[in-house]
Amino acid sequence: MPEAKDLHVDKALSTVSVQYRNDELIGSEVMPMVPVGMRSDKYYIYQKDDSYKIPDDMVGPKAMPNEVDWKTSTDNYSVKDYALGDYVPQEVIDNADQPLSPLADTAEFLSNLLRNAFEVRIAAKVFTAANYPAANKVTLAGATQWSGASDNPLGDVMTAIEACFMRANTLVFGIDAWLVFRKLPEILDAVKSSTRFQSSGGLATQSEVAALFDVERVLVGRARKVTSKEGQTTTFGRIWGKHMSALFVPKGSLNTKSIAWGVTFSESNMLTYREFDGKRGVKGAHYVKNGWNTDEKIVASDVGYMIENAVA
Repeated sequence: MPEAKDLHVDKALSTVSVQYRNDELIGSEVMPMVPVGMRSDKYYIYQKDDSYKIPDDMVGPKAMPNEVDWKTSTDNYSVKDYALGDYVPQEVIDNADQPLSPLADTAEFLSNLLRNAFEVRIAAKVFTAANYPAANKVTLAGATQWSGASDNPLGDVMTAIEACFMRANTLVFGIDAWLVFRKLPEILDAVKSSTRFQSSGGLATQSEVAALFDVERVLVGRARKVTSKEGQTTTFGRIWGKHMSALFVPKGSLNTKSIAWGVTFSESNMLTYREFDGKRGVKGAHYVKNGWNTDEKIVASDVGYMIENAVA
């Protein structure tokens, strides 16, 4: 009797494949998209102090009310183009087994890489201390870092939230900071419930931490990137670092009077371009290009606060 392996010729499964990619990108949630009609333009900024004045509003029966005035200034955005492309030979398409779809897979691959690069740009904006006012940042070191002998994680985060000119509604943790923060005894005590057994290693969740600090959401930057150079042994690192920021991020769609720590202006959403080039190979090749343009802009730095080097 032949063995089973002798009665079957291996071939690619049509229902299962393996593809790694960053599925937990948070960049567009931290600096939401603002569609614009031109590649560069100006936008208005209402003077902050005008909205917080307490004028004398008393008026007599026949008197004219006191006159008050408001002012605006302007700033500008300018989008930059980002694109990646690749050729897909027709013979590759003709010979591809299911579930492979070379054209669609290439377009998705290019889109993933563009979004990875976008995530890196956003993380660099959020976790660069120079992007915050002097009073809206702190650098922890040694014993004051979370899990250190003199740490104060509850105080650090509460200070960060309340120091924002408009109270922060979003906490952004780099994964390294989050993995330490969520198991700190002070945090576990503060969010403990009847369903958690700390002695067995219970951990605080994002929703629990959001409720604890009365913010709308907690975002954790878990995405990875290749850190080695081309041709070297591949190594990976985290896109988001060992820091935490408290930000005001508007809910829903933005309008002309929205406040946000930062936004992403975009004149062109992600698009895919395809063209057949018959000169390549025997059967020709399809050129696939994905691209968009963005300007990641900090528009109100005082509604954010950064805790740099929250963990060692």
